[in-house]
Amino acid sequence: MIQLPALVALALLALQPGPQLSEAAFSKSVADRIAASGVPGAALAVLKDGETIYRQAAGLADVERKVAYSPDLAFEIGSLSKQFAATAILMLVAEGKLALADPIGSIVDDLPEAWRAATVEQVMHHASGIPDYEEIAGYDYYNEPREPADVVRVAAQRKPAFRPGDRFEYSNTGYYLLSVIVEKRSGLGLDRFLAKRVFEPLGMSSTYTSERPSGVAVATGYHGRTGTRTAQPPIAWSSTLGAGGIVSTLADLARWDAALYTDRLLPAPLRAKLWEPARANDGSTIPYGAGWFTQRTRDVEHLSHSGQTNGFSCDYMRFPEQHLSVLVHFNTYGGRVGSIAPAVAAHFLPALNYYSLPVPDDPDPECSAEHLAALRQAVLGEGELDLLGDGMRRFATEASFAREREPLRSLLDSSRSFRFLRVRSLRGEEGELEEFLYRQAHAAGETFWTMRFAEGVLVSLNWEDE
Repeated sequence: MIQLPALVALALLALQPGPQLSEAAFSKSVADRIAASGVPGAALAVLKDGETIYRQAAGLADVERKVAYSPDLAFEIGSLSKQFAATAILMLVAEGKLALADPIGSIVDDLPEAWRAATVEQVMHHASGIPDYEEIAGYDYYNEPREPADVVRVAAQRKPAFRPGDRFEYSNTGYYLLSVIVEKRSGLGLDRFLAKRVFEPLGMSSTYTSERPSGVAVATGYHGRTGTRTAQPPIAWSSTLGAGGIVSTLADLARWDAALYTDRLLPAPLRAKLWEPARANDGSTIPYGAGWFTQRTRDVEHLSHSGQTNGFSCDYMRFPEQHLSVLVHFNTYGGRVGSIAPAVAAHFLPALNYYSLPVPDDPDPECSAEHLAALRQAVLGEGELDLLGDGMRRFATEASFAREREPLRSLLDSSRSFRFLRVRSLRGEEGELEEFLYRQAHAAGETFWTMRFAEGVLVSLNWEDE
């Protein structure tokens, strides 16, 4: 995903060439995309109505020993751990041992004064203002055991950026503190609490925190920060707790996913708190519940979260209305992998597939021709660039974006058609916008272009290859 200054331009490389794709061809396209992403290995599962309906793995779980990846391998789930920590907090709320309005300073000792007024709920929503210790110390901080005082000391190197409740700012420190609060109010460390109250009741026998159960095989995690993939040590549970320290499997997460449709862990009103968007002090919406982002992909509402550790990345997309979920994990930090989960979801959920959109008669062919010219200016640098806003002009000309432009050049050079699909009005940072969706056929297949215009110039661009 690429974000350009002042415009938001996204690149999502999807997988399926159409709704008619066979399972064998779909599996091959997924494997090809995983290989092209540069990760050592990956596995994925698709869940429907509480059942796993599709699984796949590709690549290597251990590069040095040439061990093939498997959907059965355990992996570090990183920030997916936050939804488990938030569930533990809400279980204590349900039992009357904690209130969401409680200031964390009334529960946890020895906190900086500026943190103490933040409520448990504000911390769950990443609206506390508490600085993120991961941002300060980096991922290597998770390689060694830590004490809570160590984490607080690192985060306290920076002052809060805002008053509690003013806005959203992701904070791993906050979820570390929620883990401490679970222990304070339950008498059990978060590891024991989750094992006793969540993992064991749900049959998540391959999921663990500080100690790996016998018989559980874990993929080797890799990091490519030096340009060469290097094996990483397992994450140290005490360095992250519920902010990112859980290890699980696709099968166990399927059990977790199924439980979230029921009252097994939480009564419905409190369970809804997991994905209920928060409100900032000024009344604006914060699109984060408690361990879940509330999002839209291709106009379909869903819940999602990603996770990263020093050696792993994963994505979890959940479509509650359709009872469909997609889980993908990779044994590496980094890599161009963010498009795989949405693309897999689109294969199994027709509402996400742009091929289902009818191609209407173009209401304004001259406008479409001008938009194609703007696209060629942005990608090929043609003409005077007069159809581009400032941010898109930088995208078209600056060397730092050459890597993003290059694969798009052949799409336009081999263009066979450029067809209007729809237009709608939006409001963005640039003011009133018109968003156009076009379907282009070219030598390599088809691409869907989402183009946003403000006062007649292109201000953002999104391309999705299917």
